[in-house]
Amino acid sequence: MTIRLFVLFCASALAVAIAGEAPSVSGSVKDPQGRPVAGAAVTLFSRTSDASVATTSDTQGAYRFEGVTPGDYLLRAEAPGFAAFLVDRLRVEATLTQDIALQLAGVREQVVVTASGTSQSADEVSKSVTVIDRAEAEQRDVFSLTDVVALAAAVRVQTLGGPGQEASIHIRGMRDIDTAVLVDGLRLRDAAVLHGDATGLIEDLLFVDPSRVEVLNGAGSSLYGTSAIGGVVNILTDEGGGRTRGSVLAEGGSLATMRGRAQVAGGAWDDRLQYSAGLAYVDVIRGVDGDDPFRDASAQGSVSYRLSNSMLLRMRLFGGDSFAKDNSEPLQAAVLPATGIINAVPFVTFLPGADDPDSRRAGRFLNGALTLEGEPLAKLNYSLSYQTLDSSRRYDNGPAGTGYQPLGNQRSVYDGRIQTVDAQLHYQPSAAHLLTAGYEFETENYAYDFTDASDPGAASGVNVTQKSNALFAQDQTRWFGGRLLVTGGFRAQYFALDRPLFLPTASAPYQGISFASPPAALTGDGSVAYFFRKTNTKLRGHVGRGYRAPSLYERFGVGFDSTFGYSTYGDPRLAPEHSISFDAGIDQTFAKGHVRTSAAYFYTQLQQVIAFATLSPTDPFGRFEGYYNSQGGLSRGVETKVAFSPLAALNVSATYAFVNAVEQTPVVGDVLRTFEIPRHQFSAAAVWRAGKRTVLTFDTLDAGNYLAPVYPDFVTAFTTRVYSFNGLRRINAGASYRLPLAEFRAVRFFVRGENLLNQEYFENGFRTPGRTANGGIQFEF
Repeated sequence: MTIRLFVLFCASALAVAIAGEAPSVSGSVKDPQGRPVAGAAVTLFSRTSDASVATTSDTQGAYRFEGVTPGDYLLRAEAPGFAAFLVDRLRVEATLTQDIALQLAGVREQVVVTASGTSQSADEVSKSVTVIDRAEAEQRDVFSLTDVVALAAAVRVQTLGGPGQEASIHIRGMRDIDTAVLVDGLRLRDAAVLHGDATGLIEDLLFVDPSRVEVLNGAGSSLYGTSAIGGVVNILTDEGGGRTRGSVLAEGGSLATMRGRAQVAGGAWDDRLQYSAGLAYVDVIRGVDGDDPFRDASAQGSVSYRLSNSMLLRMRLFGGDSFAKDNSEPLQAAVLPATGIINAVPFVTFLPGADDPDSRRAGRFLNGALTLEGEPLAKLNYSLSYQTLDSSRRYDNGPAGTGYQPLGNQRSVYDGRIQTVDAQLHYQPSAAHLLTAGYEFETENYAYDFTDASDPGAASGVNVTQKSNALFAQDQTRWFGGRLLVTGGFRAQYFALDRPLFLPTASAPYQGISFASPPAALTGDGSVAYFFRKTNTKLRGHVGRGYRAPSLYERFGVGFDSTFGYSTYGDPRLAPEHSISFDAGIDQTFAKGHVRTSAAYFYTQLQQVIAFATLSPTDPFGRFEGYYNSQGGLSRGVETKVAFSPLAALNVSATYAFVNAVEQTPVVGDVLRTFEIPRHQFSAAAVWRAGKRTVLTFDTLDAGNYLAPVYPDFVTAFTTRVYSFNGLRRINAGASYRLPLAEFRAVRFFVRGENLLNQEYFENGFRTPGRTANGGIQFEF
């Protein structure tokens, strides 16, 4: 398939003649005193797609984009020490000069693509989106995706221990499997994980070479497909362009941690070729309990080449290789009441997860995409993309350790492969109207192998494949001079199953059964925003239906035992999970852009989920227990955000979320509250440029208590007893000093302390790091 698609790309490129001289966009970047600003990052975003090009200003502050296709754009510029500059509507019909005057203060202006799949300014976005750009992430010295998004509104991040341990992202009180992860708008998920989502990859995703990360709160399935029920996390790769530039960073600190990152970006042949690449490495030698090693090496990069003024070929890679030792499950520590809510007191009512000497995991993934973008007509553009994702996870465990352990050394290997072909057309009949339509074909494969050294007869394997076809469309219209934006979208995905293969073949399940096409996933989405320019007020609303397609394990999951044979859990007839969500909010800008606030009410109901329980004796697959479709819970609440710049050198932001997440039936007694979701969560961050060279940072995260089970309750008494854990309360601070060496070269020294109050915090019973400190050096060129 890859070869055929590449031939198609080449044939398309050769079929398009190079048009005449295309317009250029150029200008100068200056500071408030009119002096040129060198090295400013300038980006031109297409309004009719998610495409963008970037460059940097030269020593005279000049920038230039050659071969710009006529159309509507957004222009954004930023440089260290200045507020971001944004032109939210730039019409290019002929060669154009657009000078840029940077200011010293103001809330960061951002361009958003995740809300609609096309570039929008903050004033146009009709959904709740948080943007964390590279500068913000580097100021907080964060290395993992979970740390990048941890301060976003209504986002709950869990890490069951120290670095590299199992991690998850919840948005608006939804399950972790309701969060879709994207790279440049394309899904990143593991076909071999239990629910076929991104949860098997989250703890290994490092912040390597992105320009920014966007977090969409609310349903996004009409645009991005499966798992986008609670929200979407979109990692946008740096596209490069401009002068060759980069950095090399090295640091070390608590937990015997060493981390490093190298990045390079630039362009060639008048930016006809643009590139960026990054490498990141984390090595934790001791970890939280002294024997929690974690290693992760990741790479990310992008290369694009402009074949003609109207055609662009882009390639992107993202991959990682990791290793970690896992701890045993936390245990019940005393004779406890059979029912009710138990206060989680370490070593009194529960024993924290302890070191498991022979439990370890190793994982790797490689994600690549090839995209062809073109604009054959002034009002029509297209994109063709092929993406592949290979993932592999290996778990080894033996009899040592506390709690339940196997009798001998066991190994489980999970391999997944997903290949996706996507084609999109964007048609703009007028400046106020944009139509998008597309088709997607996807094939996914799940393979599992199990061995037990103490019982060779227990060796087993599974190999399953599923294919799907999806159609989607979106309509964006602007009214009243662009003050009113209305967006509607629809998506339909249809599935086809291949016959599963099992080892051993004797008495294998699902044999001799005809597999009809499973139920399709149908979803729709609508949003509206109205902007009052006189008062800088925006009212917005969003309603959408999210869905999650059944995973291959949920369709064909089995267990095998050398004595009892196969136990069947899956059901190939499962219908997709689906939800309905609604939110309404207000965004307000004050003080000439120095203060920006927002508040929204949200409501999400899981109308149909895939549950696991004891089944009827008449089950057609002879299952005693397994997966089936059932009703789910709901989550509702309020999320608020504020960002302000009281001084030219100070930026402050804060969020608060109240989340009331409940289940359809009581979890414990008459308690409906959803596990692992705190009712209240507050975050705040501040960045102060204390002079031209010094930057001071501060951030805090404060969450309420939450409910979670502890072994053996989550296995044997799931509906009778649960623990109440104290919430996370963290205060972190950092400082950096940047020493210029030349016009484009500098050395930055930095230090950061986390959990400064040394809170003893247990996530679901797993001990997390106490007070830690890191320090390092970064060379910039």
